[in-house]
Amino acid sequence: MASEIREWSVPAPARALLWWPAISFVLVVVAPDAATGVIIAAGAVLALLGVALPAVAKRLRPSSGEAATMEFPTMEMPPAPGDRAA
Repeated sequence: MASEIREWSVPAPARALLWWPAISFVLVVVAPDAATGVIIAAGAVLALLGVALPAVAKRLRPSSGEAATMEFPTMEMPPAPGDRAA
C-alpha cells in the first residue's frame, strides 16, 4: 500500500513576497526618487510579516493535540441503464 501523501503549500514568507512586485511598482510610481530604499524596505517588511504572522497565529490558536480532520460522506451510485455489471 502506498504511504500517505502529505499536502504541500507555499511557505508563508514566500506567499508574502508574492506581493513584492506589485507593491514595488506602486512605490516607484508614487515616489520614484526614493524607490530603491523603499523597495528594499518593503521586501524586508513583507518577509518579516510572512514569518511573524503565522507564528503569532499558531500561538493564538488553541492546540488540541491532534490534527483537524474532515470526513466526507460516501454515496453509492445506481448502475446506469443498460449497464451489464455483474
